[in-house]
Amino acid sequence: MATTASPQALASPPTLPDGVDIIPRKFTFRDLDAIPKYWFGGNKLITHLENTFSILIPPGERFFIQSVRNYADRVDDPEFAKLVQAFIQQEGHHTRAHNDFNAHFAAHGIDVKREEAYAARVMESASRWLPKKIQLGITVFFEHLTATGAHVLFAEPELAKHMHPEALRFWRWHAAEELEHKAVAFDLLRKVGGGYLTRMVSVVVGLLWFGPAFAIMARRMIKADPEPLTDAMRAQAREIDRISREVQRDLLLAYFKPGFHPWDQHDEAYVAEFYASPEIS
Repeated sequence: MATTASPQALASPPTLPDGVDIIPRKFTFRDLDAIPKYWFGGNKLITHLENTFSILIPPGERFFIQSVRNYADRVDDPEFAKLVQAFIQQEGHHTRAHNDFNAHFAAHGIDVKREEAYAARVMESASRWLPKKIQLGITVFFEHLTATGAHVLFAEPELAKHMHPEALRFWRWHAAEELEHKAVAFDLLRKVGGGYLTRMVSVVVGLLWFGPAFAIMARRMIKADPEPLTDAMRAQAREIDRISREVQRDLLLAYFKPGFHPWDQHDEAYVAEFYASPEIS
């Protein structure tokens, strides 16, 4: 099996939309070695941007998990506690799968260990210095960003067709689980007294703390790659960015509404479609 579920961690309380369960599933690559160096459109620029995101995911997931665990003792609802545990297990599976993916493109000459160490330092500094409620607020915001990206991957086939099939299967697995648990950290923040102001402050702090790190890592990887960056690559990257922004814009802006909730955007059909597909068999 390419993915294996952990039934004991299944969470399907009434707070989830009909048809949505949070079931941690381990992912196994069918042929990791078949994924080429430039797995997104044969494009150096786009691939390195996505690789930067992938390298940030393992330390980022550890940050998210800890930000949620900081408030585990405040969860007195057994059903919500199941959601929190399932969220933690899913994020743990994502960490392990992305470690495998990242190790693969290290074989293409990318200094993955250097970037992993840098990303880990950035995340650890946030855990050390930021207030715990802001850490959880940052998790909530970045969970929204990843859920928005997940929505785009399912909603816009024009993007998916540029990705190598094995890389696409991997990212769609991750995307489906992000959609399943997209409201867990948000609901936890509300339960522990984090309101609109906390969410907005966390947006600013999160972007200022982590945005420069993303830019530094991506720039280093692009610069270190001897493959020329052509005008055609830049044009393709701009077009893909345009398509993504058209889908993402309203979803991203919705976060800034005081009454926002992640399940205002109904992604149940995408989750059901993925789990019914041969991609997980």
